[in-house]
Formats: sequence, structure tokens, C-alpha cells
Amino acid sequence: MPSNKFKKIAKKVVKNNKEMFDNLMEFEETKKIRTKTRLNFTIDKTIASKFKKFCRNEGYNMSAKIEHAMKNMMTKA
Repeated sequence: MPSNKFKKIAKKVVKNNKEMFDNLMEFEETKKIRTKTRLNFTIDKTIASKFKKFCRNEGYNMSAKIEHAMKNMMTKA
């Protein structure tokens, strides 16, 4: 395959699948596949504080509990 054609295809893949390309680049550097993503959202301060305390007291991982709740909501919908 000519070099220019390959470059065009590569650029198209990167443009259309940026997340996948970034994951491949990260794998090349770290040899690890990241399956989690960081989210940033705003919730009531009091609820956050109470949830954090609840999870700490019960020995729960906050992220795992939120992920579980999200999965439950999606399966019920």
C-alpha cells in the first residue's frame, strides 16, 4: 500500500476512533489496558458527605457502589 494512502487511512481511523486510538497508544506505553474512565459531575454536598461516610463505615468502595447503581438503573429502564 502506498505511503500516502496508508497515512490517509490512519488519519481517518484516528479521527473516527479517537478513544480507541488513545487507548492503544496508552497500552503501547504502559502495557496495561484501562477499562475505567473518570467522570466529573456535581452532586449535593450533604449527600456526598453522607455517602462517603456511609461507604467508609461499611467498607464499600464508593466508585463500585455508584457503578453498581448505574448498572441497575440501566437494566430497569
